Amino acid sequence: MLPDPPLIAILTDFGESDWYVASMKAVIARICPQARSIDITHNVEPGNVRSAAFILSQCYSDFPRGTIFLCVVDPGVGSERKPVIHYDGDYHFVAPDNGLLDLLKPGMCRCYEIENLRIDPQIRTSNTFHGRDIFAPAAAMLAAGHNPGEFGMALPKFAHEGIEFPELIGLPTKGSVIYFDTFGNAITNLRITRNSPNPEAVLLGGGERIPFAKSFSDVAKGKPVAYHGSGDFLEIAVNLGSARISLNLEEERNFECV
Repeated sequence: MLPDPPLIAILTDFGESDWYVASMKAVIARICPQARSIDITHNVEPGNVRSAAFILSQCYSDFPRGTIFLCVVDPGVGSERKPVIHYDGDYHFVAPDNGLLDLLKPGMCRCYEIENLRIDPQIRTSNTFHGRDIFAPAAAMLAAGHNPGEFGMALPKFAHEGIEFPELIGLPTKGSVIYFDTFGNAITNLRITRNSPNPEAVLLGGGERIPFAKSFSDVAKGKPVAYHGSGDFLEIAVNLGSARISLNLEEERNFECV
């Protein structure tokens, strides 16, 4: 059941200085003028699908049931990757089939390949702007009450190769940094569950040993700490500082939990 009015949450790597997001919202307004939109972010690093998947995973369950997520981080635009709609019983996700939806909670779901968007005669076509020409119209049609089967073909599963987000189930375990937040905290690809062991430390190499604790305040100001983050991933921070700067971290930096 859709919220009233319908709600579309938008996640892209288009930035805020060009017309791309405005064009997508214009398409939505034309097809479903009553729809509201919330911008998750448009500042994903260009083409960084793994970061986009993480950002989406951290916030989608906070939205009202029935929200439609329009997610366009699509370095393979124009290739044979499929444009899809994923429905998990609570939310619709409109996105490229490239791993962007990998961190959604597992469970019963239905998936459709977006095929026929002729419902709107004003839809434009291009090889490089599927956000405007495919994904935004599909999201707007869902918001207007159309069933995904009207313009999509059911798929048995996603076709993408997937992105690795391993669960911390034993020690030692290797992982890598996938994202930095505004504070410079490093979020890693290691998922922590109720069954995960508590590591003693994270080894960055070069002799850097970071203790594992409950929160930032468990270490002195300016000292690094690893911890179970609010999104259930292992994170690395510096108390009242930036782990990214202080520890000279970059995305895809490898480490080991012990």
